[in-house]
Amino acid sequence: MAESTVDRNERMVHTMCAAADAGDGETFASFFSESAVFRFGNNEPLTGRAAIARSTEGTVSAIHPARHHVEQIAHLGSQLFCRFVIEVTKPDGTGLRLPCVTVIEMSGPRIVAYQVHMDISPALVTAPAG
Repeated sequence: MAESTVDRNERMVHTMCAAADAGDGETFASFFSESAVFRFGNNEPLTGRAAIARSTEGTVSAIHPARHHVEQIAHLGSQLFCRFVIEVTKPDGTGLRLPCVTVIEMSGPRIVAYQVHMDISPALVTAPAG
């Protein structure tokens, strides 16, 4: 039996999470169209696979190690609403669980728009010296 669109999209989300956790921006970006738009939080939107791959690698290297836990994937027409908890280790060595929601717009089998709703700043803040 052929894989359904829902099953394919859910497999894609899990594969993308594993790629992000591994710092593999190329695999993460491989699901996007060449002209896809990607926006993380309040940052300026990025366009294209190469920019998305570089941004993914840069973000993950800033918070590595990270571990995405998919809690929910909801399908609404051509959009996926994905809810995650992302476990990271802060620069001071303490663990942190960050909530994250992404909205993914699909066109056929490719992502054409991806918006991350997450405050990553707690993972980047270092303890005051002293």
